[in-house]
Amino acid sequence: MILNLCEKNPELLLQKVLEAFQGNPREVTFELLGPGQLLHDTALMLFDELIHRPSGIHLRMHSRTSLFDGAILIWLCGDTRTIRRDAWIQLSHIPETPGTGCEVDGRPNYTSSITVADESPSETDLRAIMDHLEDWLPVAEIAGHRLFAQDLRDLGLLDGELELQTLAGLFNRRAHVISG
Repeated sequence: MILNLCEKNPELLLQKVLEAFQGNPREVTFELLGPGQLLHDTALMLFDELIHRPSGIHLRMHSRTSLFDGAILIWLCGDTRTIRRDAWIQLSHIPETPGTGCEVDGRPNYTSSITVADESPSETDLRAIMDHLEDWLPVAEIAGHRLFAQDLRDLGLLDGELELQTLAGLFNRRAHVISG
């Protein structure tokens, strides 16, 4: 199922996700197209649907684009994840407002209570994204940096299936050339 992150209409994106889960399939694969940037509220909405999908559905995420902020969250929902070889992920800088750096249960709390005057709704949603991302990534360490495939492998976030298929294909071609 192709999920085009360029789509600005959240209703159409939600419809694609819900359509993929119709009939309770055993496995769903999403191909993420880009550029991989979503409005923060749209990313949070899709994340909620993906993470609370019907039980028993194995979710594969393959990103054919580089991913920013909330789009990273969508990709991380996958039980298995792959990314285009030269693609990367990037998390914005953490918004500077009161409450940054607070900890709850030993981990950063990016969604501490703030007043409306302190920041825009987009920044508040970005804080919620960061709070969710903290389940997979060391947000404070990676904010403002680009992480490439090797970095993602080091963090245990990439499934090696595509690399294995590519390697197997190379060996098969080489074996054919040697035997032919």
